Amino acid sequence: MKIAFASNDGVYVSQHFGHARKFVIVELDDITHARRCLETRENDSPCTLGEHDEEKFERSVMLVADCKALFCAKAGNYAHVRLSRVGVQVIERHGFIEELLEDYVRYLKRPLFGGRKRREVIDDHPCFSEKAHNTNGRLHLPVSPACNIRCRFCRRTRNTDEVRPGVAAGLLRPEEAVETVRRALKLCPMIKVVGIAGPGDTLATDHALQTFRFVHAAYPDLIKCLSTNGLNLPGKAKELWDVGVRTVTVTVNAVDHDVLRNIVSWVKDGRDLIAAQLQGIRECADTGMAVKVNTVLIPGINDTHVADIARAVSMAGAARQNIIPLIPQNEFSHLPAPTCRQIEEARQEAGRYIEQFRHCKHCRADACGIPGVSDLAGALYQGRELETFSHG
Repeated sequence: MKIAFASNDGVYVSQHFGHARKFVIVELDDITHARRCLETRENDSPCTLGEHDEEKFERSVMLVADCKALFCAKAGNYAHVRLSRVGVQVIERHGFIEELLEDYVRYLKRPLFGGRKRREVIDDHPCFSEKAHNTNGRLHLPVSPACNIRCRFCRRTRNTDEVRPGVAAGLLRPEEAVETVRRALKLCPMIKVVGIAGPGDTLATDHALQTFRFVHAAYPDLIKCLSTNGLNLPGKAKELWDVGVRTVTVTVNAVDHDVLRNIVSWVKDGRDLIAAQLQGIRECADTGMAVKVNTVLIPGINDTHVADIARAVSMAGAARQNIIPLIPQNEFSHLPAPTCRQIEEARQEAGRYIEQFRHCKHCRADACGIPGVSDLAGALYQGRELETFSHG
């Protein structure tokens, strides 16, 4: 892999990306991390007095487009976006190149879960672990605008008072995520997890992946969590891992196509949702991520099918299942919500195949705080006008 350092003297990183006169390029062996200085690439600085020349800016981006990471003292939001689109991770640090390189190699050599075992990461996650549920906080960043399937029970909307999935006060842009995390940690220092759970599907667009790149670079020790319907999950495991995602939740409401047709009215391009979900779970589990499956219990539709779901997702590699009651709305507004007894019976049946999580709070896509203890989303976004979002 190649690493770029924005510098003016070839020794010290002290310049913004747009002001650097040269980029020092170092090659690291992917396995041994042995290094060698390849070259110094001269740069015609595109930024002057807060303005930038678009053609020069594009040339600067292409100068480092073959690198995995770029060290610079600072980069603006526009630079972050352009560099992320060509696969370059921006690391805002200043210092001697040799010392920054040593730090980066130590980072690459870290244990896969940031120095903690996989079990410890799960134990710190309030949406995976019972013991963390009332002590550790989580932040959901509402960056995903659209969906690629249409569930008959789903109603996505913009408001500040409903407590359920698919709801947010509005959309954040990926470029706003790091600042939002910073403010959230100030409000709730117990936050351990930064998750993306909508309000659309997180993999229907690239907004979630962009957001995780920014957040993981700024807060590598926070757990990154993605929730998805799984349609676009196959082939994404490595990319998710590379942007810091270590826990994934996939909503699986059927593993039989006849049952699924009663739940999902439309799938983009007519693709096989069930096959995609099971393949995606398998790939994420094989990569090393902890996978949880959410299943909406729908009386008269899939209530006798939940054990089949549990068996199938367990065989694919999921670690636990979260059975959540239907909220009667949209096309299913006429159906009753399942009773506590029905939910418990479903958990008992499914529990023969996979560990059950029993503390779900039906969190919003912009939730902030400790589940069941504090709701800080209002304070986090107070006075801010968020963008509206597509209903997919």
